[in-house]
Amino acid sequence: MKKYLLLSLTFLVLSCAKEKINSTPDHYLSKEQQEEFKLSIVRYYEKLPKKNATHETKFDTLHDSYYIKKAQNSDLMHLYVDSDSTYYFAIAKIAPSLVVKKVATIGKLKKDKSGAITYYEEVARTWKMEEKELKEKTDLLFEKYVNNEDLSPYYTKNSGNEFYIEFPDDFNSYDVNQRKWVTKK
Repeated sequence: MKKYLLLSLTFLVLSCAKEKINSTPDHYLSKEQQEEFKLSIVRYYEKLPKKNATHETKFDTLHDSYYIKKAQNSDLMHLYVDSDSTYYFAIAKIAPSLVVKKVATIGKLKKDKSGAITYYEEVARTWKMEEKELKEKTDLLFEKYVNNEDLSPYYTKNSGNEFYIEFPDDFNSYDVNQRKWVTKK
């Protein structure tokens, strides 16, 4: 009887454990497709060009060279495509600093059959960090996000002296309809 109980408990524990996801971008996309993916979302996660750009004009071809360069300088850290064809991503870009630091944006999107983005959401943007720290923290946050775990313990107000997520916070949230971060009034 003890043997069956132990076997049942072992099976229960193993079935409740979350499966480790493969979020290596190479698993889902070729290098060329990864560049295309970054280019398809760069106008959302990157700041506006300084030359008279607005959120309404950021898709104008006038800004293509700016966004192409920004996409090329970004790192697609994680990519996971679920059974519903939702793309989860973590992408890093260089942040202004005296030493090389980056920030990561974590989000998800859906595409239609022609490849057009029909849904786009950024769930978190990290604080700027040196690359090793950013990788460790982004790995943790991305895994939790894909597994539908609560990220609020990693918000600045909840994380003590450890800095993980800069946004969202009490003042800034992501507006899915506008596809941009907005400041609450």
